[in-house]
Amino acid sequence: MAKKRWYSSSYLLLILLLAGSLRAAGQVSPADFRFLDKLEGTWKMNTRKSTIVETWSRINDSTWKGKTWRVVGADSALQQSMQLVRRGADIFYIPAYEGQDKPATIHLKLRVLKAIGFVAEDLNNDFPRKITYRFKDARHLDARVEGVRDGTTEEYIFQYSISPE
Repeated sequence: MAKKRWYSSSYLLLILLLAGSLRAAGQVSPADFRFLDKLEGTWKMNTRKSTIVETWSRINDSTWKGKTWRVVGADSALQQSMQLVRRGADIFYIPAYEGQDKPATIHLKLRVLKAIGFVAEDLNNDFPRKITYRFKDARHLDARVEGVRDGTTEEYIFQYSISPE
């Protein structure tokens, strides 16, 4: 009896099917834009010295706008503005950081968008390189920002709770 080679047609077909299903599972569909509806509202995280507040509102069928504030007592400072924008078959997370003379145009493409959150990344960008939002439940949201600045890997984790309006 002849020994069957590992790369025979049945194994090759199985590998191709698995690779195709993994690739399709990671793609974002424009129809998934509705999963972002959970962002609506004001999210807060208390720290020892301040409160971080992130607000999100839907502008139209293809755009969400957000802002992140640092609040200390009665003073507040805008940290960044951001948008989630659907363009054709793609969705992008576009941050604009305050305090920059000329804000860089950063477009992190959503690679995963599910009911529990999303992952946006641009591996060619230093900071931010990857942004992850994950809904722990209807009232709790974790946001993680990762990247490299001045040769140092940085990671920021924000653990938000929805603020009752």
